[in-house]
Amino acid sequence: MKLSVYSKKTPIWPKSSPSQKYRELVTKREGKVMKVYKDSLGKATAGIGHLLKPGEEKLEITEALVRKWFEEDIKSSVEATNEQVSQLPYFSQELYDVLVSVNFQLGTGWTKKFTKTWGLMIKGEFDEAANEVENSLWHKQTPVRVRDLQRALWKTSAYVEVLS
Repeated sequence: MKLSVYSKKTPIWPKSSPSQKYRELVTKREGKVMKVYKDSLGKATAGIGHLLKPGEEKLEITEALVRKWFEEDIKSSVEATNEQVSQLPYFSQELYDVLVSVNFQLGTGWTKKFTKTWGLMIKGEFDEAANEVENSLWHKQTPVRVRDLQRALWKTSAYVEVLS
């Protein structure tokens, strides 16, 4: 069976198929902090990796507020991931989930900062992309998150090999 048939992408796929495991992954990697703190870049943050906007540092951090922020913040990451996977020749559910996490952590413009890695991914050269991302400041700062992406890329590469 050809992988292109197996992982056929349609315009409704992102709305109908994702497992929502990306929510668990983002929460696990970001953590949930019920107070204002400075992130690794010194930016005021609270909840599940929510970068505070002016005036938000004065708010009482409640479960309801953290859920609201998370829903708002994850939405742009999911939208960016939907656009990104539409550019890939193949992808897996795991790669989708990890890309949501990458977009959440690095911002939705990460593909412009990691142009070589992204270029390899677009060409379907997933093993090479996994190796390339290791040569980054991101890897030095948060190696566990880079390993998440590498693992998803290597598995996707293996799927392509087996199913092609």
